[in-house]
Amino acid sequence: MPVQVTRKGSEIVVVISETNVAAATEVEIPLGITRGRLLRVIADKTAGSASTLASLLGIATNPAGSNIVFEATAAATVDSQIVGGATFSTSGGSLFYRAKPDSGSDNSVTTILHILVGW
Repeated sequence: MPVQVTRKGSEIVVVISETNVAAATEVEIPLGITRGRLLRVIADKTAGSASTLASLLGIATNPAGSNIVFEATAAATVDSQIVGGATFSTSGGSLFYRAKPDSGSDNSVTTILHILVGW
């Protein structure tokens, strides 16, 4: 599952293109930074049997509790702009993402994240 991380100055754009996505499918995003601010999450199901996505982003694998940076309300397309941004700090320099479709394992999902370096 290809993850493309592009950095220009303090701005990072992450594009994740996934196929065969199920609820527990997880992608590691190697940002190469330890602190940042998540500004926007866009997730679009391009194919498959799911009707909604409930995107989840965290600082640890299988994010839960205080490890969650962002969790979307289930929707056909997720497009959340976070006022002020959601700050995160990770010692390993990576984030972990799950698109979380509501059904099937035949889903294709494209996700875009907008991130600022630092707080």
